[in-house]
Amino acid sequence: MPFNFAFITDTHLFPNAPKNFGNGTQMQEDCLEIHQELIRQLNDFKPEFVIHGGDIVCGGDSFGMTSEQYLASLGEAKDLNSNIEAPIYYIPGNHDLDPITGSKDAYQERFGYGQFAYTSFIHEDLRFILLDAQEVDEDLAYGHIGHEQLRWLEEELNAASDEGQQVLIFAHQLVSPSEEFEELGARIDNSEEVMRVIDGFNNVLAMFHGHLHLNRIMERNNVFHTITAGIICYPMMWRKITVDNGLIRIRSAQLNVPRLLAKSAVARNDRGAKLLGSETDRDFIIQRKGRSLHESGGQEVV
Repeated sequence: MPFNFAFITDTHLFPNAPKNFGNGTQMQEDCLEIHQELIRQLNDFKPEFVIHGGDIVCGGDSFGMTSEQYLASLGEAKDLNSNIEAPIYYIPGNHDLDPITGSKDAYQERFGYGQFAYTSFIHEDLRFILLDAQEVDEDLAYGHIGHEQLRWLEEELNAASDEGQQVLIFAHQLVSPSEEFEELGARIDNSEEVMRVIDGFNNVLAMFHGHLHLNRIMERNNVFHTITAGIICYPMMWRKITVDNGLIRIRSAQLNVPRLLAKSAVARNDRGAKLLGSETDRDFIIQRKGRSLHESGGQEVV
C-alpha cells in the first residue's frame, strides 16, 4: 500500500539562545516558533512516521552551550516532539554531543535504541537503515562509523536482499564523496569503507543526509544521495516522501514563517540560492524499478 513519511533534520534547538549563530544564518533566537510550525506542518501531513536526521540541538563545540543548557535542550526537544502525531526515529548529529565532555550518553538516554544509536525497521516492502555517524569521542564535523556498526550494516543489507526488500539508508553526514563537497568535514571520515559495503548490494535505492543545511540530489552507482536543508535556517525546508509500488516521490515543504525567512541573513543572496538548490534538488522522483531520476514540477511551499 502507498504510504507517506517525513524527513526532517538540523533543527538545532537552543531555547533562550544568546544570539543567532552562523553570522545570522541560523535562527536560534526564534527556534521555538520555528519548531512549533514544523510540528504543525508534520501533523497536517499525517505521515506514517518521521525520521530526524540529526543535530536536534546545539551541542558539540560550536555554540558555547553549557552542559546544563545542553541537557535542558534535549529535554525540550523530546517534550516538543511528543506533540508529533506519528512515531519519530532519530539519528545523532555532531551537535547532539555534550558540549563539554563530547559524550553521547544523554542523547542516547532520550533518543537511542537500547545500547545503540543506530537501528533499522521494515515498513511495507522497504527496509529503513538509520546509521550513527557519531562514533567519536568529541564533536568532529566529519564523524565516523565503527567496525561493529559496519558489520551490522552488511548483515542488514544481506537480510533485506534475502527478503526481497529495497533499502533506504539515513546518516547525518555524507557517506559518498562528491565533487561539490570534497572536503572531509562534509562526509564521514571512513566513507570509502562504508561505501564498499553498500556498493556490494543492488537493493539500495537512496541515502538521506542533513548536516550541510541545503537541498541537493546526487547519483552515484544508481544510488541517489539526498541532502536536506536545515530547519533552523533559510530555506527552512523538510521532505515529504510518498512511496508506492512503482516510485518514491520526494517533495520539499517550506515552513510558513515569512517573517523569519525574510529575516535570515542569506534569504536574498547567492548563498541562499545554493541552500535552496535547484527544482530537481527540491522535488524529484525515484523510479523503484528503473531507478531513474525525474524532475517533477518544482518546489512545493506550504
